[in-house]
Amino acid sequence: MVFGFSGISPRQSATTFIPVTVAFISLCATFATPAVAQNENGDEPMAHADQSGMETPSAFTFSGHMASIWAKSDVEGLHQDTHVTMPLMIHPEGFFEEGVYVWDAWPIRNPDGTVAEIDGWVVKVGLSAEWEEVEETGWEFFTLSTWRYWYTRDGEWQPGGIIFEREEALGSRQWAGSTFYDPETQEVTFYYTATGRPDAESIDDDMPDRPISIHNEAAGRPSTEQRLAMVTASVSASDDGIAFSDFGEHEIIAEADGKLYDTIETYLASDAVYGFRDPEYMVDPYTGKEHILFTANAAGVPGPYNGVVGLLTKNEDEWELEPPIIVSMGVTSQLERPHVIYREDGAYLFFSTHDFTFGPEVHGPRGLYGFYSPTGSLKGRWIPLNEHGLVAANPQEAMDQTYSYLVLPDGLVMSYLNYTYGFDADPEHDERSFYGGPGPMFRIAVDGSTATVSEAENER
Repeated sequence: MVFGFSGISPRQSATTFIPVTVAFISLCATFATPAVAQNENGDEPMAHADQSGMETPSAFTFSGHMASIWAKSDVEGLHQDTHVTMPLMIHPEGFFEEGVYVWDAWPIRNPDGTVAEIDGWVVKVGLSAEWEEVEETGWEFFTLSTWRYWYTRDGEWQPGGIIFEREEALGSRQWAGSTFYDPETQEVTFYYTATGRPDAESIDDDMPDRPISIHNEAAGRPSTEQRLAMVTASVSASDDGIAFSDFGEHEIIAEADGKLYDTIETYLASDAVYGFRDPEYMVDPYTGKEHILFTANAAGVPGPYNGVVGLLTKNEDEWELEPPIIVSMGVTSQLERPHVIYREDGAYLFFSTHDFTFGPEVHGPRGLYGFYSPTGSLKGRWIPLNEHGLVAANPQEAMDQTYSYLVLPDGLVMSYLNYTYGFDADPEHDERSFYGGPGPMFRIAVDGSTATVSEAENER
């Protein structure tokens, strides 16, 4: 299978940490389970890892929920050394698609998180905006977000075009999400962020009906209200490529409630836009339940540096809003595009964070951050990787070279290129807002609560 992007990342030497081979499971395969405590004969797992052999009766319990904390004290110990620094990215000579900016992106995947192969094709879905429209309207590229896709069998990516027009989907425009393939039905489901007022028919019709403080990052922009949405379509493959058809009805699957998650009205204005976005579908390998992770802000924690990893669980045919599983306590306002991969020793949760979203008492670089769950439980305890959470940061000499990271099951990391290797200083690109294309993929290795940048594979 070929799933890679052009560009060069100078190779770094591997660290002493050894990459762990992925042991993934899907609906059609066997999941690996984390190591559990065994009895003295080593043949049966014990009920608890405390070795007591005793068990509190299940009836002795109390209602409520617990979330893991990302605390300021964790981040105070953050040190960016070579083990958590990604390579310097050198952009290709050409653009990923001429005339189109591309940023947040992801592959169409199987329910276990692996990249789907549809008749030999692999497909990338992402947010995009046309250079011409950006120039004509004066809007920033992210305001004109449109879902597009690309496909390949050999690493030479071909544009598939727009998946759905902004006005066809919910919201005045659509932000990031995820896309999953069902081989039995030959259907794909697009999970996306419906951005803008519910009644807005277009971006021009979506300007806020009240003044916004100049200290709010959303000032001067169309509404940044966000809801989680989905739509299902048929997918067909031929020697000519991939096509989508027979789209179902777009539907909202979750909205902020103001109790667990801030609404746009309750969120305290800051340098970062309010969040209730980035739906990431997943199937829990231990329970078989379907979940969606998303980024949001905690209604029960003073803002604005109260970013969370939120959780939806599918019960029968309904998505149920559950309490967050990780809460930032004064660290940062955004834990963007959260997602999980599994290993034999547990689960690893990753997200992206900008440097400017950190609170005034702490500091962290723009990069990939993560947490570790020894039990593999989504609702269990999550521990910051490397003690502080940082997994892979942009080099200090190129702090904004990439963003929006997605760790694939084998440890390869997707991102997009901002300004790299002199791009913004080249007079040829004076009118470009940024490079806007996928970055070459590097790899991370994980071992318990430790993570490191392990490889830079230029052939990818």
